[in-house]
Amino acid sequence: MNLHHADVRRILELLDTAEHLDSLDLRIGDVVLQARKPGAALLSTPPAELPATAAPAVRTPPPAPASAPTAAPAAVSSPAASEVPERMIAIRAPMPGMFYRTPAPDQPPFVEEGQQVEASATLCLVEVMKMFNSVAAPAAGRVHSILVEHGQSVEHHQILMIVDPAEAEAAA
Repeated sequence: MNLHHADVRRILELLDTAEHLDSLDLRIGDVVLQARKPGAALLSTPPAELPATAAPAVRTPPPAPASAPTAAPAAVSSPAASEVPERMIAIRAPMPGMFYRTPAPDQPPFVEEGQQVEASATLCLVEVMKMFNSVAAPAAGRVHSILVEHGQSVEHHQILMIVDPAEAEAAA
């Protein structure tokens, strides 16, 4: 059984929406998928092996003992949703992965702060499992700020950039 991009996206969506699931580890053939919500403790057990004909199964981690200290969530450099200025648009990571500002190591960045962008223009890439996902501008505007460094790991829904659509209206 092959694990496709759509399968990984669906699995990550399930993890994101599951209230009582903080992480999952699964293995399908040679592919190992380990995903954790921010602040979830790492497990020391290896992922369960699935036969090639079985459907992917999600395994919940055992509850941590009450006396064990919990790991503090990693600090995320992006502002909270309430910190995004009212008229501006937060560009969020569609999935956890690596953030890239350039299409290739020897190429210039897709955008710079202060640059005008058209609706649906590629702003950056998020790579997960060697698959690069383009993140497009939802509206025309000016890139107000870029909140993540090139090559940095990002979480699902983490704010990557902030676009000011009012700047596009003023330029028109």
